[in-house]
Amino acid sequence: MTAAERRERARLRSERWRRARGIGPRKPAERPWLALGISRSTWYRRRAKTHKAVFARVDGLLTGLARELARADTGLREMGAIIAELEACRAAVPLRC
Repeated sequence: MTAAERRERARLRSERWRRARGIGPRKPAERPWLALGISRSTWYRRRAKTHKAVFARVDGLLTGLARELARADTGLREMGAIIAELEACRAAVPLRC
């Protein structure tokens, strides 16, 4: 019996065992590197590089967003101080109708 035949028998035995216990069929393994015509290690290396670049970009965007929020908070505090000052002036000067 060849290695391929042994693998096939083992696969079928595993499948029967899974079915007997109510476990559904497995999804076939995905191999995207074959579709691209590159080695698996190259595919994982490129994927890691892409993920690293994406996370660096997201980190930069989050840093910019935090900076903008800090500026907005400062402006909000200044507006609150101005409104409080106007309220104090309004309370000090009676309205004449």
